[in-house]
Amino acid sequence: MAYIEDRVSTVETDIREIREDIGVIKAGQTNLERSFALMRDDVAELKAGQIEIRNLLARIVAKLDGVAQ
Repeated sequence: MAYIEDRVSTVETDIREIREDIGVIKAGQTNLERSFALMRDDVAELKAGQIEIRNLLARIVAKLDGVAQ
């Protein structure tokens, strides 16, 4: 019976370790999701800035065209 008890104990220990590993993986996944959300926000801000710069340059070109004519 000692053999079976040792095996059961080993399996229980393995299950605990697997559960801990799953917890670590879930935490890592949550951190990655937060990082991706921040990157999405950064990309959105960059796009907005690019649009503002494009519009500003278009107005400058339009004014310069008006001065040149």
